[in-house]
Amino acid sequence: MRTPWGESNELRDRRLRPGSGLSRAATERNQRERLFGALTAVVAERGYEATTVADVVELSGVSRSSFYRHFDDKQQCFVAAVDALIGPALERLAADDGVVADEARAREGFFGLLELVAAQPAAAKMCLVEIHAAGPEAAALHDAILDGLADLAGQMFEQIPGREGMPEELVRGIVGGVQKAVYKRLLRDEAEALPEAAAGLWDWVLCVPPPPGPLRPARRRWLRPRPFEERQASSAPPDRLLRALAAVVVERGYQETTVADVVERAHTSQRTFYKSFRDKEAAMVAALDASSAQMMAAALPAFRRAGDWPESVHHTQEAMFRFAALEPEYGRLGAVEIYAAGPPALEQREMVTEGMEGLLAAGFELAPETPAMAPEAIGGALYAMLYDFIKAHGPERLPELLPAAAYITLSPFLGAEEAYAVAAR
Repeated sequence: MRTPWGESNELRDRRLRPGSGLSRAATERNQRERLFGALTAVVAERGYEATTVADVVELSGVSRSSFYRHFDDKQQCFVAAVDALIGPALERLAADDGVVADEARAREGFFGLLELVAAQPAAAKMCLVEIHAAGPEAAALHDAILDGLADLAGQMFEQIPGREGMPEELVRGIVGGVQKAVYKRLLRDEAEALPEAAAGLWDWVLCVPPPPGPLRPARRRWLRPRPFEERQASSAPPDRLLRALAAVVVERGYQETTVADVVERAHTSQRTFYKSFRDKEAAMVAALDASSAQMMAAALPAFRRAGDWPESVHHTQEAMFRFAALEPEYGRLGAVEIYAAGPPALEQREMVTEGMEGLLAAGFELAPETPAMAPEAIGGALYAMLYDFIKAHGPERLPELLPAAAYITLSPFLGAEEAYAVAAR
């Protein structure tokens, strides 16, 4: 497997001979690079959770004792490898003003980035897919990566005529839309399709114009959910377990959550848990499925009763945000905590997202020239905006995000003025 530090099956051959005369620093650099290459390859093949230190030292040819001289554990090695990949790259991009000098250079850089991801899928998968499973420090590094890309995107828009003054939340959404398209293909081991998708993604990036006015709710929109125990009391035992799982994961993180924690929070027994779910992972997927089903049950009637398609989109998003605000455990689980739960949960999210993309099909009847990638990218943009907003403010204030969410969804189909008129209601 190809890694930025060499082919995985050649890492052991890069061992330095004893007495080679190289400095201690050179020896340590050689060992770290081989460990990084091995970790990248094993994580891409098996996933972060299933990867062990034994796997890494076996593939790299670095001794176990040398591994622990460099790193305290697998997690620290993972964070160091991602930082070694991303840190210098972001610094170079930030220092190169030419990358965002004009639309042509920005387009060239965009295509080059996706080609690099396609050429190094194992490293990209580690940095964008598996990173959330490696704990809070790794997740913070992932957020820093997106922050850096959003800064560059904001600078880029300032250099493109007609795109100046793009609001920060829309810039983050646009970056999220691109990241989601990349993420989906990495998750499904289809990185080779990214260069072909690049043109459609770039067209979508440029079809979201700055809004003609502020994207703020007309009034303060706070929703207060019923107390957790009150909602639990009216639910069946499996539903109580799922909501309890969501609550514990929100409080402690997915990796630290145990079945014992969940049954204690649900006021039930492990026997009841295992009658319904094989393990914690299966329960997590079921919780996401249940929350998605309840959200869609609230959203689809809103979509169908609206007078026209733009109004349908607005009402649907309003209903979705209302559900997340009134079930805050599910809201945070699906928007933030899901990333640490691994590929099965993420694949389930992809299926839900693809179902939601179907609601945008009618937009092409209004604007057939809209890029075909728009529904997929819009789904990613909305997830990115939800992630940022819920981390900053919590699900209860989510209706405040509605104008920005509606605008980034509708503007590729309606243009700035008409999309803003709907979004700013």
